[in-house]
Amino acid sequence: MGKKKRPVVIKQGLDGWVMTYGDMMSLLLTFFVLIVSFSSMQEAKFKDAALSLRRAFGVMRLPESVIEFNDPLMPKYDTQEQVEQFLLELEAAEAALLNADAGEAVQMEYDAQGVRFRIDAPLLFPAGETQINGDAQPVLDILAGFLQRVPGEVRVEGHSDATPISTSRYPSNWELSAARAGAVARYFQGKEMSPERIAATGFGEFHPLAENDTPQGRARNRRVEIFLQVDKVKPPQDKIPLSEALDRTGATAPRPTPVTDRLRSLQ
Repeated sequence: MGKKKRPVVIKQGLDGWVMTYGDMMSLLLTFFVLIVSFSSMQEAKFKDAALSLRRAFGVMRLPESVIEFNDPLMPKYDTQEQVEQFLLELEAAEAALLNADAGEAVQMEYDAQGVRFRIDAPLLFPAGETQINGDAQPVLDILAGFLQRVPGEVRVEGHSDATPISTSRYPSNWELSAARAGAVARYFQGKEMSPERIAATGFGEFHPLAENDTPQGRARNRRVEIFLQVDKVKPPQDKIPLSEALDRTGATAPRPTPVTDRLRSLQ
Protein backbone atom coordinates (compact mmCIF):
# COMPACT_ATOMS: atom_id res chain seq x y z
CA MET A 1 0.00 0.00 0.00
CA GLY A 2 1.27 3.41 -0.80
CA LYS A 3 1.77 6.24 1.63
CA LYS A 4 -1.26 8.28 2.51
CA LYS A 5 -1.06 11.77 1.06
CA ARG A 6 -1.37 14.74 3.41
CA PRO A 7 -4.17 17.09 2.59
CA VAL A 8 -3.09 20.40 1.13
CA VAL A 9 -3.83 23.28 3.54
CA ILE A 10 -4.39 26.64 1.92
CA LYS A 11 -3.84 29.62 4.28
CA GLN A 12 -6.54 32.18 4.50
CA GLY A 13 -5.42 35.80 4.99
CA LEU A 14 -1.98 36.99 6.05
CA ASP A 15 0.47 35.83 8.64
CA GLY A 16 0.18 37.38 12.07
CA TRP A 17 3.56 39.10 11.84
CA VAL A 18 2.54 40.91 8.67
CA MET A 19 -0.38 42.53 10.41
CA THR A 20 1.81 43.52 13.34
CA TYR A 21 4.41 44.96 11.00
CA GLY A 22 1.80 46.90 9.09
CA ASP A 23 0.34 48.34 12.28
CA MET A 24 3.81 49.40 13.46
CA MET A 25 4.59 51.17 10.19
CA SER A 26 1.22 52.94 10.28
CA LEU A 27 1.89 54.16 13.82
CA LEU A 28 5.39 55.33 12.87
CA LEU A 29 3.96 57.26 9.93
CA THR A 30 1.32 58.79 12.19
CA PHE A 31 3.85 59.94 14.78
CA PHE A 32 6.15 61.30 12.07
CA VAL A 33 3.35 63.42 10.61
CA LEU A 34 2.38 64.67 14.08
CA ILE A 35 5.96 65.57 14.96
CA VAL A 36 6.32 67.57 11.73
CA SER A 37 3.09 69.42 12.38
CA PHE A 38 4.00 70.12 16.03
CA SER A 39 7.40 71.50 15.09
CA SER A 40 5.88 74.20 12.90
CA MET A 41 3.02 74.97 15.31
CA GLN A 42 0.90 76.13 12.40
CA GLU A 43 -2.77 75.34 12.36
CA ALA A 44 -2.93 75.00 8.58
CA LYS A 45 -0.29 72.28 8.51
CA PHE A 46 -1.97 70.44 11.37
CA LYS A 47 -5.26 70.44 9.50
CA ASP A 48 -3.56 69.17 6.36
CA ALA A 49 -1.94 66.35 8.32
CA ALA A 50 -5.23 65.48 10.00
CA LEU A 51 -7.01 65.40 6.64
CA SER A 52 -4.32 63.15 5.18
CA LEU A 53 -4.56 60.72 8.09
CA ARG A 54 -8.35 60.68 7.95
CA ARG A 55 -8.33 59.83 4.29
CA ALA A 56 -5.63 57.19 4.67
CA PHE A 57 -6.79 55.40 7.81
CA GLY A 58 -10.36 56.44 8.29
CA VAL A 59 -9.64 57.89 11.74
CA MET A 60 -9.88 61.37 13.27
CA ARG A 61 -13.23 62.00 11.69
CA LEU A 62 -13.85 64.89 14.05
CA PRO A 63 -11.62 68.01 13.95
CA GLU A 64 -11.33 68.20 17.73
CA SER A 65 -7.93 67.59 19.29
CA VAL A 66 -6.48 67.51 22.77
CA ILE A 67 -4.03 70.16 21.55
CA GLU A 68 -5.38 73.65 20.99
CA PHE A 69 -4.02 75.49 17.95
CA ASN A 70 -6.52 78.34 17.87
CA ASP A 71 -4.27 80.76 19.78
CA PRO A 72 -0.68 81.08 18.49
CA LEU A 73 2.02 80.86 21.12
CA MET A 74 3.07 84.52 20.93
CA PRO A 75 3.52 87.07 23.73
CA LYS A 76 0.43 89.22 24.07
CA TYR A 77 0.65 93.02 24.17
CA ASP A 78 -0.25 94.20 27.66
CA THR A 79 -0.61 97.95 28.05
CA GLN A 80 -0.58 97.83 31.83
CA GLU A 81 2.54 95.68 31.85
CA GLN A 82 4.23 98.13 29.49
CA VAL A 83 3.31 101.04 31.76
CA GLU A 84 4.64 99.22 34.82
CA GLN A 85 7.89 98.46 33.04
CA PHE A 86 8.22 102.10 32.02
CA LEU A 87 7.65 103.22 35.60
CA LEU A 88 10.29 100.82 36.89
CA GLU A 89 12.82 102.12 34.39
CA LEU A 90 11.90 105.72 35.22
CA GLU A 91 12.26 105.05 38.94
CA ALA A 92 15.71 103.55 38.38
CA ALA A 93 16.76 106.56 36.29
CA GLU A 94 15.46 108.96 38.94
CA ALA A 95 17.39 107.19 41.68
CA ALA A 96 20.55 107.18 39.57
CA LEU A 97 20.24 110.91 38.87
CA LEU A 98 19.79 111.62 42.57
CA ASN A 99 22.91 109.60 43.35
CA ALA A 100 24.80 111.53 40.67
CA ASP A 101 24.37 114.75 42.72
CA ALA A 102 23.01 116.67 39.75
CA GLY A 103 20.97 118.80 42.13
CA GLU A 104 18.35 121.12 40.64
CA ALA A 105 20.37 121.29 37.43
CA VAL A 106 18.30 118.33 36.20
CA GLN A 107 14.52 118.24 36.33
CA MET A 108 11.78 115.98 35.01
CA GLU A 109 8.52 117.22 33.61
CA TYR A 110 5.54 115.30 32.23
CA ASP A 111 2.77 116.02 29.81
CA ALA A 112 0.25 113.95 27.90
CA GLN A 113 2.80 112.82 25.31
CA GLY A 114 5.80 111.75 27.36
CA VAL A 115 8.59 112.64 29.76
CA ARG A 116 10.96 115.58 29.50
CA PHE A 117 14.39 115.90 31.12
CA ARG A 118 15.55 119.49 31.50
CA ILE A 119 19.27 120.09 32.05
CA ASP A 120 20.73 123.50 32.85
CA ALA A 121 23.30 124.59 30.29
CA PRO A 122 26.08 125.42 32.85
CA LEU A 123 26.12 121.76 33.87
CA LEU A 124 26.58 120.67 30.25
CA PHE A 125 28.73 123.33 28.59
CA PRO A 126 31.16 126.14 29.32
CA ALA A 127 29.80 129.61 28.54
CA GLY A 128 29.37 130.11 24.80
CA GLU A 129 30.76 126.62 23.97
CA THR A 130 29.42 123.30 22.77
CA GLN A 131 32.00 120.92 24.23
CA ILE A 132 30.30 118.80 26.87
CA ASN A 133 31.73 119.14 30.38
CA GLY A 134 33.24 116.09 31.96
CA ASP A 135 31.02 116.59 35.04
CA ALA A 136 27.92 116.24 32.85
CA GLN A 137 28.88 112.91 31.33
CA PRO A 138 27.60 110.76 34.24
CA VAL A 139 24.20 112.45 33.94
CA LEU A 140 24.08 111.91 30.18
CA ASP A 141 25.17 108.29 30.63
CA ILE A 142 22.23 107.69 32.99
CA LEU A 143 19.81 109.26 30.52
CA ALA A 144 21.29 107.33 27.60
CA GLY A 145 20.83 104.05 29.46
CA PHE A 146 17.24 104.91 30.31
CA LEU A 147 16.42 105.95 26.74
CA GLN A 148 17.92 102.75 25.37
CA ARG A 149 15.68 100.62 27.55
CA VAL A 150 12.46 102.52 26.83
CA PRO A 151 11.09 102.71 23.27
CA GLY A 152 10.00 105.98 21.73
CA GLU A 153 11.26 108.92 19.72
CA VAL A 154 13.81 111.18 21.42
CA ARG A 155 13.96 114.90 20.71
CA VAL A 156 16.92 116.95 21.94
CA GLU A 157 16.16 120.69 22.14
CA GLY A 158 18.69 123.45 22.71
CA HIS A 159 17.61 126.76 24.31
CA SER A 160 19.44 129.97 25.21
CA ASP A 161 18.75 133.26 26.94
CA ALA A 162 18.21 136.52 25.10
CA THR A 163 21.79 137.75 25.50
CA PRO A 164 23.06 138.30 21.94
CA ILE A 165 26.01 136.27 20.72
CA SER A 166 27.95 136.94 17.56
CA THR A 167 31.07 134.97 16.78
CA SER A 168 32.52 133.54 13.60
CA ARG A 169 31.27 130.11 14.61
CA TYR A 170 27.92 131.07 16.15
CA PRO A 171 26.40 134.15 14.52
CA SER A 172 23.34 133.98 16.78
CA ASN A 173 21.77 132.03 19.63
CA TRP A 174 20.03 129.85 17.07
CA GLU A 175 23.31 128.36 15.91
CA LEU A 176 24.61 128.00 19.46
CA SER A 177 21.47 126.25 20.74
CA ALA A 178 21.33 123.98 17.69
CA ALA A 179 25.01 123.03 18.08
CA ARG A 180 24.48 122.21 21.75
CA ALA A 181 21.49 120.03 20.94
CA GLY A 182 23.53 118.31 18.26
CA ALA A 183 26.39 117.71 20.70
CA VAL A 184 24.05 115.93 23.14
CA ALA A 185 22.48 113.93 20.31
CA ARG A 186 25.93 112.84 19.12
CA TYR A 187 26.84 111.85 22.66
CA PHE A 188 23.76 109.61 22.83
CA GLN A 189 24.64 108.11 19.46
CA GLY A 190 28.10 107.36 20.80
CA LYS A 191 26.39 105.37 23.57
CA GLU A 192 24.92 103.06 20.90
CA MET A 193 21.53 104.72 20.72
CA SER A 194 19.92 104.32 17.31
CA PRO A 195 20.28 107.62 15.43
CA GLU A 196 16.92 107.01 13.75
CA ARG A 197 15.25 107.67 17.11
CA ILE A 198 17.01 110.99 17.78
CA ALA A 199 16.24 114.48 16.49
CA ALA A 200 18.16 117.64 17.45
CA THR A 201 16.64 121.12 17.29
CA GLY A 202 17.81 124.60 18.27
CA PHE A 203 15.21 127.13 19.50
CA GLY A 204 17.52 129.96 20.46
CA GLU A 205 15.98 132.41 22.92
CA PHE A 206 12.46 132.11 21.53
CA HIS A 207 11.06 129.51 23.97
CA PRO A 208 11.96 130.99 27.38
CA LEU A 209 10.89 129.56 30.71
CA ALA A 210 11.32 132.87 32.52
CA GLU A 211 11.86 136.55 31.83
CA ASN A 212 15.29 137.48 30.51
CA ASP A 213 15.56 140.70 32.50
CA THR A 214 17.05 139.00 35.60
CA PRO A 215 20.12 136.77 36.01
CA GLN A 216 17.94 134.04 37.53
CA GLY A 217 15.55 134.12 34.58
CA ARG A 218 18.37 134.01 32.04
CA ALA A 219 19.92 131.07 33.88
CA ARG A 220 16.65 129.13 33.64
CA ASN A 221 16.40 129.80 29.94
CA ARG A 222 19.87 128.44 29.17
CA ARG A 223 19.14 124.72 28.98
CA VAL A 224 18.94 121.53 26.95
CA GLU A 225 15.72 119.53 27.04
CA ILE A 226 15.49 115.83 26.19
CA PHE A 227 11.97 114.73 25.40
CA LEU A 228 10.94 111.06 25.16
CA GLN A 229 7.58 110.50 23.50
CA VAL A 230 5.55 107.94 25.47
CA ASP A 231 1.92 107.67 24.42
CA LYS A 232 0.72 105.14 27.02
CA VAL A 233 1.41 107.17 30.16
CA LYS A 234 -0.77 110.17 31.08
CA PRO A 235 1.00 111.84 34.01
CA PRO A 236 0.31 115.24 35.61
CA GLN A 237 1.60 118.35 33.93
CA ASP A 238 4.01 119.58 36.54
CA LYS A 239 7.73 119.87 37.05
CA ILE A 240 9.40 117.76 39.73
CA PRO A 241 12.95 118.52 40.90
CA LEU A 242 15.29 115.59 41.34
CA SER A 243 16.91 116.83 44.51
CA GLU A 244 16.03 118.44 47.80
CA ALA A 245 15.56 122.18 47.42
CA LEU A 246 17.25 124.67 49.71
CA ASP A 247 15.32 127.71 50.86
CA ARG A 248 16.94 131.10 51.34
CA THR A 249 17.83 130.32 54.93
CA GLY A 250 19.73 127.21 53.88
CA ALA A 251 17.23 124.80 55.43
CA THR A 252 16.49 121.65 53.53
CA ALA A 253 12.93 121.48 52.27
CA PRO A 254 11.12 118.14 52.25
CA ARG A 255 11.70 116.23 49.06
CA PRO A 256 8.57 115.82 46.89
CA THR A 257 6.90 112.46 46.49
CA PRO A 258 8.83 110.44 43.88
CA VAL A 259 7.44 110.98 40.42
CA THR A 260 6.96 107.27 39.86
CA ASP A 261 4.71 107.00 42.94
CA ARG A 262 2.61 109.88 41.69
CA LEU A 263 2.35 108.29 38.27
CA ARG A 264 1.26 104.94 39.73
CA SER A 265 -1.59 106.67 41.56
CA LEU A 266 -3.03 107.65 38.19
CA GLN A 267 -3.05 104.14 36.70
